[in-house]
Amino acid sequence: MRQNTQGRVQGATEMEKARSAVPEGSLAGTVPAELISQLFINLLREGHAIRCLAVGVSMSPCIKKGDFLMVQPIAFEETGIGEIVAFRRDDSHSVLTTHRVVQQGKDGDRRYLITKGDRNLYRDFPLSPQHVLGKVTGIERNGLVISLETPFYRLRGYLKARLSLGLWILGVLKRKIGLLRESGPSGQDD
Repeated sequence: MRQNTQGRVQGATEMEKARSAVPEGSLAGTVPAELISQLFINLLREGHAIRCLAVGVSMSPCIKKGDFLMVQPIAFEETGIGEIVAFRRDDSHSVLTTHRVVQQGKDGDRRYLITKGDRNLYRDFPLSPQHVLGKVTGIERNGLVISLETPFYRLRGYLKARLSLGLWILGVLKRKIGLLRESGPSGQDD
């Protein structure tokens, strides 16, 4: 950062805004995000539930930036279509991600999950059992807790996952049909 002519550090107002947006008593802003994320990952692996702040928008409008998430540890085998799982990829630099399960599969003896952010266009890469750490059981927004364990929210999540998968398949087919039309009936460009 550089000082401007008034001696004020440029970018300080952005930092002040960011700090004022952090809830009072929160470690966010004083402890590196990777360290907090690694702490949450370790707690989930040890079987402890966590409450963490949502910072992204990939699950919007279901999970909004600034919501607090209640995450319970879960065994990979207990995950279901439509549930929102917390996971860590090997290449994610200790970042904890929460996305909806849209598909379960098996490749030989290896089981996997496919997840997708509700707002994302594309599905995530397959998750192995070692990646899945927990599932989101509740969302705290404006002091109110929304339980995702009720029959209504379970059905809603399941339908969102199925609709998401159907739209993805439709998009793939649409692109393939579009490519066929561009190449003409003989398969060669005009």
